[in-house]
Amino acid sequence: MLTSSHLATLRSTLPLVAAAADDIADDFYARLFADRPDLLRDQFNRGDQAQGRQQRELARTIVALADDVVGTQVGSHVPQLPGTHTTVGADSAGSDSRGSGSAGAGSASAGSASAGSASAREASAAVAVAPWSVSAPASWAVRSAAREITSRLAQRHAALRIGRSEYDLFERHLGAAFAAALGDAWTEEAREAWSTVYRQTRDELVTSVEAVYRAADQPLDDDWREALITDYRLVAEDVVALTLVSADSEALPPYRAGQFASIQVVLPDGARQIRQYSLRGGSDEQWRISARVLDGEGVVPDGEVSTHLRDHLSAGDVVSVSPPIGSLTIDELDDAPLVLVSAGIGCTPVLGMLDHLARTEPTREVTVLHFERTPERHAHRAELEALVASMPNARLRVSYTGGSLSALSALGVPLSEVSLDGVGAYLEPIDLDVARLTASHRVFLCGPVPFMAIARAALIEHGVPASRVHYFVFGPDDGTVVGADTGQRRPQP
Repeated sequence: MLTSSHLATLRSTLPLVAAAADDIADDFYARLFADRPDLLRDQFNRGDQAQGRQQRELARTIVALADDVVGTQVGSHVPQLPGTHTTVGADSAGSDSRGSGSAGAGSASAGSASAGSASAREASAAVAVAPWSVSAPASWAVRSAAREITSRLAQRHAALRIGRSEYDLFERHLGAAFAAALGDAWTEEAREAWSTVYRQTRDELVTSVEAVYRAADQPLDDDWREALITDYRLVAEDVVALTLVSADSEALPPYRAGQFASIQVVLPDGARQIRQYSLRGGSDEQWRISARVLDGEGVVPDGEVSTHLRDHLSAGDVVSVSPPIGSLTIDELDDAPLVLVSAGIGCTPVLGMLDHLARTEPTREVTVLHFERTPERHAHRAELEALVASMPNARLRVSYTGGSLSALSALGVPLSEVSLDGVGAYLEPIDLDVARLTASHRVFLCGPVPFMAIARAALIEHGVPASRVHYFVFGPDDGTVVGADTGQRRPQP
């Protein structure tokens, strides 16, 4: 349990940790993969690691989570800490995204603190602070951003099948990385405070991850489920669509519209790499997924798994799958009018949502806005048009931007620092006037992070509350979606 003494220590050391966060993250992953190279080979995304995306995500999340914890108030016992702020934001669940494969769960630990230390003795008389993972008493104001962080991390960690043994390993290497970066400032008090943050986060994540697998009647330590590819086709110039069924007598688990699943494949070098793909809708006995083959255009690495799906698999082959995961769902929300905004392969969760709505709420008011570079790259257009046409109060607008990675140079963005479908892919301002937005609309964003950043800014500029803009980041989240000024402004009359 965090105490007021821990909070004081966290507050005093947080500036040092923030300044060293990048070094801590780099050192942590170097230590982790030196100790367990199989984790990089078979669990973590090698492409994201090569680009430094997971390292940046971990550094940012360490600071964001600790900053939020420091901002916790404890009734009248502990005054509001001056000078603190919410880095992550406190929108309702789904409005901010911290989904990441980052191993450290967004915090750090130094290993065990001595029970006989001065700080431990002080803690026995200190005021206890409620962890964010449980409901706090009414007299305590506990901010929601930490809960959002752990929710997003839990989904990502469930997708990677990270269990308690891995968290214990992460704790050891994070502690070593913190000690190396902070030197003499890494005191017994600092180790105890940061270890407590880590362990509370770990316990919340373990509980959430195990719940995902328990709901699917699939213990976390069991082998991956196997799924048979029954249909394989290219549906656009760079998109492969697969239909999957259970490879044994037990059906694949049911899923909710908007959820995704992990697919694990064995690559030519023997690595078992994992990627996440949205479930597109269809019959309960089948899972339908689509993957855009990631061509880095010589700027970033090509997609290992998407290329393998296109070049090495066909109908009759078997892949390994996780249970369905994800909170970007529409089935338990209010009946507000919906706006579904997607770009590129972000159309796939939208297709799953529309399939669900067409079967359960066909008269729902829905506006679908989809953005793609070219018509040749637009996957599942006929399916999208048919679903919208089946709903009398739904409408669709498709825009082709013609953007490419080569356009990034015109924006002054170093090509060595961009990811596929970066900011240059969507050069034109997003026209949302067609949606006739109001504060009552509920919006779902699906697509590359830079696109979602532009779209979210435009939506808020058009009057949609941030708490009603929902999205999920599949890969490491660098904060762009909520933290960048994209320059989007509502046109003045």
